[in-house]
Amino acid sequence: MLATRRAFLSAFATCAVPAVAQGRAEQPEEHDAASGFAVHELTFDRTERAMRRARVYVPQEPTPGQQWPVAVLLHGYAQALADERALKAWDSEYDALGAYRRLAHGEVPPTAALDTERAQAISAGLQTTPFRGMVLVTPVTPIPYFQRNLGQALTAYADWMQQTLLPAVAEVASISTAPEAVGLAGVSMGGLVGLELMWRFPERFGAYCGIQVAIKRSQAESYAWLLSRAFGRLPAGHGRPVRIVTSTRDTYRWANQAFYYALRRNRVDASFELRDGGHTSRWMRNAGSLESLYWLDRTLHAPPPSPS
Repeated sequence: MLATRRAFLSAFATCAVPAVAQGRAEQPEEHDAASGFAVHELTFDRTERAMRRARVYVPQEPTPGQQWPVAVLLHGYAQALADERALKAWDSEYDALGAYRRLAHGEVPPTAALDTERAQAISAGLQTTPFRGMVLVTPVTPIPYFQRNLGQALTAYADWMQQTLLPAVAEVASISTAPEAVGLAGVSMGGLVGLELMWRFPERFGAYCGIQVAIKRSQAESYAWLLSRAFGRLPAGHGRPVRIVTSTRDTYRWANQAFYYALRRNRVDASFELRDGGHTSRWMRNAGSLESLYWLDRTLHAPPPSPS
């Protein structure tokens, strides 16, 4: 399996698909022989800015009959101010594709934010259970701070994801749209948006990874309670795992740690990772993207829980 990962077929492509969910995509054109992904740009005829465009990164290592899980990646506030920057953020600023390739190759070197012990632990884990991969989807993340009705805006965004975005992704990649196969990961403001989506619509997403989540410490207990209550409405045995990843000098470190402890008190299946560094894109390149993709791969490929 590991050797196969090293033999990535290399293709980089861009294409547009119609706004309708069942639209056809044009054949991609090769651009970057080293990328290991086909990249599709999706466009939608919507008035809402955050629902007009998304990028899809499809690993170029097809397995016959395989349906890939999906990771929906939500960017931070600074990236939200310009559409082009928002669409490219997880690639150009957070280096998610580089993190993906390192995980797929099974060898993770230490970085300024990923110490030798953690890098070796991840590499050893990959030797035991190789990275299996997923399709990465990077939509424009809505800004939650200036919404007149945040609940209404997020309901529209979640509906767009389920009814339009994911069907359009299915036109360009063999994916599973079962809730257990769709994970949310968000950094900073994107972590907040993902958290809001997770507690409001737990039946639509299978996992949530919050990276340096932009919440206040005073909000930790209430968000943990909201998630616990939301997961309690799901069928028995189908709770959702949560991962919190932060850094030693993160603006939101103490809020994220308090949130994790509150999740545990509320009996939510939660785990926590603390790495060295600040609240920066550089930290995402050195640790955040890799930690989130590593966890999502193991979580989304896990067998679904059996009903009690």
